[in-house]
Amino acid sequence: MSGQTSWVRRAERALETGTAADGDTRVVVVRPPLLDADGAKAVLAPVLAAIAWAAAVFREVVAESSLDPIGMLLRFVALGLTLRVILLGAVFAGRVRTWLTTSRHGLVLTSEGLLYRTPTHDVVVPRERVVGIAERGQWQTRKAGRRWSEVFVVVDPALGRTHVALPPVFDDTPGRLAERLMRWRGSAPEPREAEAEPASLASRVYDAAAAGLAEPGTTVVRHDLGWLKKGPYALLLVATVALDGLSRGGAAVWGALEPWMIAGLFLALLAVPGRWLWMTRREVSPRKGLAMVLTPAEVLIRTRQGILRARWKELVGVTVDAKTKWSVLEGAHEARQLVLTRKHAPAIRYDEPYLGLPVEVGKLLLDAYRSGWLPREEPAAPPRAASDEEQ
Repeated sequence: MSGQTSWVRRAERALETGTAADGDTRVVVVRPPLLDADGAKAVLAPVLAAIAWAAAVFREVVAESSLDPIGMLLRFVALGLTLRVILLGAVFAGRVRTWLTTSRHGLVLTSEGLLYRTPTHDVVVPRERVVGIAERGQWQTRKAGRRWSEVFVVVDPALGRTHVALPPVFDDTPGRLAERLMRWRGSAPEPREAEAEPASLASRVYDAAAAGLAEPGTTVVRHDLGWLKKGPYALLLVATVALDGLSRGGAAVWGALEPWMIAGLFLALLAVPGRWLWMTRREVSPRKGLAMVLTPAEVLIRTRQGILRARWKELVGVTVDAKTKWSVLEGAHEARQLVLTRKHAPAIRYDEPYLGLPVEVGKLLLDAYRSGWLPREEPAAPPRAASDEEQ
């Protein structure tokens, strides 16, 4: 503990004085670019939404009908863009907060570990506990120059976290920061054969992990609410536009509708999200809040059909599959999956919104278990000298 305290104090002194000791590195802090490709989308989204709303209102005035097909289509587009404004606005607000507090960040690399300072707290990671370094996304598709992209320092989960996400406030670009951290971390340890045997009852191991009673060496990956982005928002917007047009159509329109038609419209508006929530709950609830459980012998994933288990010896590789998709909420976006390829069974595919952490972090954790680097072998304690009474 005294050794760790010394290098942490040394790193803190480097942040306070602005000068690192010999052998240490204080990474330069720079303001990140707010208006990269994604930032520009967030700024343009309100403008596009306003144009769409103006076009929808103008078309309705010209057509003199709230049920004009072109006008309803424009309202559908305007509502979709409004949802994107909310989503992108929340992300952009986080960027602005980081941009405004850039000077309050700090990063010092020493031969013993790293100290990352945020505006609210410090994070200390010993170098021997670093599993790997990864920047968000695939290097083939990253744009050159400065960009807003996080760099993940994946650590031994025994520290109480799976990774540290470094914002793009260090070095010239996130790519250069990732390269610097890779050189600092050094080469990965030699792989060793996993010797642990899987438990006879995988469900018992999974339930214990869900209850917070995981065995030592077991990593529990919890999922979050990212799956809400996969909702049927297009159908909801269609139903909303239809009901809005009918509600403003006047007494003549309502009089032309049969009661069962009105009831059907309201039922459709409630049934679409209700059915999706029910089906999603059927898929998510058996997992008990967990995405996967990594034991020294295997990885466990629970589905409605039961426990999927794959021994580390049986995993051929872990890859990230990315495809461009489109949705009303996110527009054109990259949908990513974590793919676990097995020797004698179909591959396991896990969508990132259900994973609870970035796919880059999940891949490095799985690779560390597969190579035998995790769980980490603690050095044996030195023999204790016998006291005079014991002698």
